[in-house]
Amino acid sequence: MVSEFFNVKLYITQHMNERLGRKEGVTFGKISSAVNSMNMKEYERPIFCDLGGAVGDSVNVRGPQNPHIMSMNHLRYKFATLNVSDLKNIAGTSKAMRTSYFPWISTNIVQKFTNEPFYGQPYRIFNMNKMKLAVVGGYGGPAEEKTEQISAVNLQASFKKWLRYLHSKENPDYVIVFVSDFTNDDEEIEKLKISLEGVGIVIIGSDYEKNYDEQTSPFSTTRVHGEKVPLYHHVHNGRIMELDIRFKTRVNTFEYLGHSMAVRDKEFSKVAEDIEYLDLVYRYL
Repeated sequence: MVSEFFNVKLYITQHMNERLGRKEGVTFGKISSAVNSMNMKEYERPIFCDLGGAVGDSVNVRGPQNPHIMSMNHLRYKFATLNVSDLKNIAGTSKAMRTSYFPWISTNIVQKFTNEPFYGQPYRIFNMNKMKLAVVGGYGGPAEEKTEQISAVNLQASFKKWLRYLHSKENPDYVIVFVSDFTNDDEEIEKLKISLEGVGIVIIGSDYEKNYDEQTSPFSTTRVHGEKVPLYHHVHNGRIMELDIRFKTRVNTFEYLGHSMAVRDKEFSKVAEDIEYLDLVYRYL
């Protein structure tokens, strides 16, 4: 049955490298505990995703699985992007990624000789209340050669190519773009926004802000009837952000009604660690 009004909720993490548990602030253990305490049905479960930095430099582990990837599998992440810390050791990161149950999406981390995304299809499609939601990922760091096989190419050009392909092949009802490691320069952000076609919201990762008071303030916005829907932009400067988008079902389409956004570091940092999760993870440390 299709609901007339429905929400799409995403939990977006970044810089979770070394955040396995028993640390101050947000950890995978606290996220696991918070999710377990949520009173929700399976179909109401939020989409977990990552803006980069989940693996980082912690790629040399003794166990058969990388504990950071195992944590994301445990929390049922749906996709992840890569940032500069993940790309410092591409060989180790690629090895860790082999055990993930979710795809890594990036339009501009490409195979140097074919110019195709190195990690496969750079977008994911979700069916939410029969609405086709698309998410597209990109690496916002410098365009440069990473290895003999891998290069980071121009972000805007790669997005333009893949967004056109996405709309022609998949015909999504709503599109969210994720960009890791992008600049906070307003002029550059404006150029990026102008270059994106057919996108609803763009989420940009930035350096982690330890001071909760300096993190992005929570807010909610509601679309005025008849108003042209602009491209919204948010900087993710914490470790976990909650994005809640509201929609209304129309006859042949879905209407965006508004959304709320908040960095949840302060709330999640107060949650107790999930002991069962910690027992599982620390076998591999």
